[in-house]
Amino acid sequence: MTKFISFHKALLVLPFLILTACSTNQATGRNQFTGLMPASKEASIGAQEHEKILAQFGGAVKDIALRDYVTRVGQKIVPHTERPEVAYTFTLLDSPVVNAFALPGGYVYVTRGILMLANNEAELAAVIAHEIGHVTARHSAERYSTSVLTSVGASILSAAIKVDGASQALGLGANLYLSSYSRSQEHEADDLGIRYLSRAGYDTNAMAGFLKSLEASSALEAKETGKDNRPPSYLSTHPVTAERVTRSVAKAAEFPQSSKEINRLSYLKTINGMEISDSAAQGFVDNNKFVHPEIGFMFPIPANYKTQNSASNFVAQSKSANGGTLILSGGQIKPGQSLEDFLRMVVLKGDMSGARDFGTNTINGFKTASVERTGAINNRKANIRNIVYQWNNNTVYMLTLAMPIGLPQDEVTELQKAAFGFKRMSASDKSKYRPKTLSFRVAKSGDTVQSMSSRFPYNDGLNADRFRVINGMNVGEQVRANQAYKIIVQ
Repeated sequence: MTKFISFHKALLVLPFLILTACSTNQATGRNQFTGLMPASKEASIGAQEHEKILAQFGGAVKDIALRDYVTRVGQKIVPHTERPEVAYTFTLLDSPVVNAFALPGGYVYVTRGILMLANNEAELAAVIAHEIGHVTARHSAERYSTSVLTSVGASILSAAIKVDGASQALGLGANLYLSSYSRSQEHEADDLGIRYLSRAGYDTNAMAGFLKSLEASSALEAKETGKDNRPPSYLSTHPVTAERVTRSVAKAAEFPQSSKEINRLSYLKTINGMEISDSAAQGFVDNNKFVHPEIGFMFPIPANYKTQNSASNFVAQSKSANGGTLILSGGQIKPGQSLEDFLRMVVLKGDMSGARDFGTNTINGFKTASVERTGAINNRKANIRNIVYQWNNNTVYMLTLAMPIGLPQDEVTELQKAAFGFKRMSASDKSKYRPKTLSFRVAKSGDTVQSMSSRFPYNDGLNADRFRVINGMNVGEQVRANQAYKIIVQ
């Protein structure tokens, strides 16, 4: 009975909390619940998270000219927003992944991948304006406040209905809904972004233009990885890109288009020479090898494996769900600690049950320790082998090979080649292996998509598709003489 009364008291409190924490947003004119993240706190929240973002995405691009360019484009948008009190910080992240996002307090981030995909300054401005739209609409505050309220409500319901795990079940649904901006919030940010583009003198059609390229890039990525990684639309809180394109075209038509800036050629000149793969500072894949010129090591990876590089590790994984996985990670070893002890205590956490083939070796001049045990990958039983390489007195690197039971021997052999091929890069190696970079070329009479993409440094048969995607071209569209196009070189 006590819980029943408390539950009903809480039901009376929750509507009061919502009403007192609601306000009208000056950018959207919409009444929204944001009171659990006051506007006065947003700057400090963004500042706290800024360093974490830099660490997660490999830091800011070292090229000062590129960084300053992104900031200049962002600052052209800022005076035309409805929140003059926000001090915006624009950061170009050193990541080839196509991504952009904003934190509370005006921290706006775009990646090198965005610059690669955008085809003119107006499209870059569209991306930035969209993220500024999330800030002015206070979507993060709205999402956070709603999430907290949802958690409170879930706890109350769990207590009231006396079902263990009800809170977790309800919370899962809330987290799924709140894991990204809602459909309406994305539409709102698009609309605000187009408004800001128009006020800043940019072509408002640039929003739809970039979204079309984004859709094409997603389709290309699915071909590159061998499968469609995108979640089903009913699980995605972002609207389908085609829907956003249609809405953006209609919204752009509401604004006059005469004398609007696009700045294509100056944009291409600005990004000319920009790295588009993982950078030398992060390590990158070239000719079925992972090379890290800045640190100075390299090793082979199996052909046709899809790869993912981050600040914490490098992963190469078979495109087949039944295939193997390779993971590179780094760590610190204590002074005087043996590799065997590091493997036993740090990697295996002191649990040697099921461990086999535990021992030491020397590979390409490195002291190594390795162990194998039985585990699982993709819900399949697998042999997991860890090989630790002593780089110097303080640093070790580790390759983890996950090989499902029944993996074809040729693939097992390819994974084993990675372990035995880990080596220091010579001066010749460092000059030979270079990141992929972006350049541009003015098409001549007789040039075609195939001829202009034939020398792209990929061997997956997708170079024509890649050329169309990075140049914002439709399927079947032909190259036009005397127009500049982006190309990829190495």
